[in-house]
Amino acid sequence: MYRFIVFIHIASVLGLLLVHPVTVAFHLKEERDDTRIRELLEVTEAASKLRWFFFGLTIATGVLLGSLGSWWGTAWFWAALAIFVAIGVVMNVYGGRTIDRIADTHDDAEMERLLTRFSPWLLAVTGAGGLLVILFLMLFKPSPG
Repeated sequence: MYRFIVFIHIASVLGLLLVHPVTVAFHLKEERDDTRIRELLEVTEAASKLRWFFFGLTIATGVLLGSLGSWWGTAWFWAALAIFVAIGVVMNVYGGRTIDRIADTHDDAEMERLLTRFSPWLLAVTGAGGLLVILFLMLFKPSPG
């Protein structure tokens, strides 16, 4: 049962990555055609429900694995959980709010300002880097001492 939950946990992360709009964010950063920008924003919105489903499934299976494996008392488990939540916060606060502001503006100058200041690299590095650290923690389960 434990290995099956690990499989679902990893599959949910893959699902999250498949529907995540970081790739769209890189295109959005370079795009200046208002129609194309709106189309890209529609793509990110369409994937939103799936993104939240996979995020929730990842958290739920991680918590279940923490219980099944008796990992709650280990530092690596709490660090992994905290990093995953931090990734979600950065993605939503920086990425989500910025993309929402871009979507809501109808002023070309404001849209240009928002697009110029937007950095999809922050999202990509936070997401990929954070997930690599979590993968390290899951595989090697380092403990202090």
